[in-house]
Amino acid sequence: MATISPRRHMLVVDDEPGMCQMLEGTFTDRGFDVTTASNGSKAIEVINQRAFDVIITDLKMPERDGLAVLRSARASSHDSPVIMITAYGTIDTAVEAMRLGARDFIAKPFKLAEIELKVDKIIGERPVREYAQRTPLTVSNDRQIVGYSKESKQLLKMIQKIGPSRSSVLITGPSGTGKELVARAIHDSSPRNDRPFVALNCAALATGVLESELFGHEKGAFTGAVSQRQGRFERAHTGTLFLDEVGEIDPNIQTKLLRVLQEGEFERVGGNQVVRVDTRIIAATNRDLREAISVGTFREDFYYRLNVFSLRVEPLRSRPDDIPALIDHFLKKFSFELGKEITQIEDDVMSFFMRYPWPGNVRELENVLERAVVLAEGSTITRDVIPPDMFFMQEELESDPSTLLDTASLVERTDHMESEMIAAALSRFHWNKTKAADHLGLKRTTLQYKIKKYGLK
Repeated sequence: MATISPRRHMLVVDDEPGMCQMLEGTFTDRGFDVTTASNGSKAIEVINQRAFDVIITDLKMPERDGLAVLRSARASSHDSPVIMITAYGTIDTAVEAMRLGARDFIAKPFKLAEIELKVDKIIGERPVREYAQRTPLTVSNDRQIVGYSKESKQLLKMIQKIGPSRSSVLITGPSGTGKELVARAIHDSSPRNDRPFVALNCAALATGVLESELFGHEKGAFTGAVSQRQGRFERAHTGTLFLDEVGEIDPNIQTKLLRVLQEGEFERVGGNQVVRVDTRIIAATNRDLREAISVGTFREDFYYRLNVFSLRVEPLRSRPDDIPALIDHFLKKFSFELGKEITQIEDDVMSFFMRYPWPGNVRELENVLERAVVLAEGSTITRDVIPPDMFFMQEELESDPSTLLDTASLVERTDHMESEMIAAALSRFHWNKTKAADHLGLKRTTLQYKIKKYGLK
């Protein structure tokens, strides 16, 4: 029989209503009983009345500040643990607050996942384990899409909707984000899940070889063709063919692929007999195919036949809430493979992972954790088993953003895009925040916080 965890009690203290609302919404959703206070004086009154499992307080507040809240918490009979929120310019003061008894501090701006991890540490749960206890995102046959971010949940929802159809799907996104995993999940969600799933990396083969791989060839079609050979389409008959890096395919082969998509038939290389197949095509690319169309390297008619459904897999840095779940997944995977039992990551390493831009996306995270598990001497991943160049890159980015322009400007570009999307939704629904939040896939409290953050009026 499952046990029911005791309800946790939290106090959030901040003179910014948006911050209080955001933290209250986040931790209420996680099962906390959250009390809020708009200033230090009110917080101290509440602290003297009851115990809290954790107190999150802003440092800078009018009248009685976060240090006063900390002193009150330390002096009360409950001695509730305190996390201090501080702006960049007051980190020295926050460090001093820790000397006075604060359990931890977090600098603005922060990601929600970071403060969740700090709270998990205080209430006695290992940082990664909490994510593993949530209901996993799965499709049929127990294939997992690892992650709990808004983006991953939306992706899963789309997979479940389009899986049962036989229509073509185009998956876009940067390299290393898991586009093939998404393709397999679509296949597993379809009535074809017990039929072949055949994958082909189109960028890895020369044009002549690719044509033969796709359509097969007849005996004598070219030097070395000593017998008839089936291509990937025939091998995927009644199932799914996944064409990775479809943007690299030569336009001449695109023409033949278009015929298969439209008519379900082709001829093998060197043959004239029509071969009919029932094969669903799922394609993926990290290229901008519309740009390729404009320069003449990708056929527009082929693009529209592929793009019946379109899914985008976002880069890892755009969905940091997935990082803890991915870490837990890879630690279990490599611990099992290597006969080890690595169960934890040091808090400073986890915090670094949450800030790191992950230019190589999920593939880079996987490789880093495989290396870390191999080198780890105990049950915990420590800083000394993480590649040093990752720390150098982060330090260079923080000290001179211009040295890594694409990565450094990502946050600004993302914030700008998010601000425009929120403004558009608010305008569309005549500033009905409930409808706008539902349209954007946000909680209403989160939307209110972002409206204040971006100064939308």
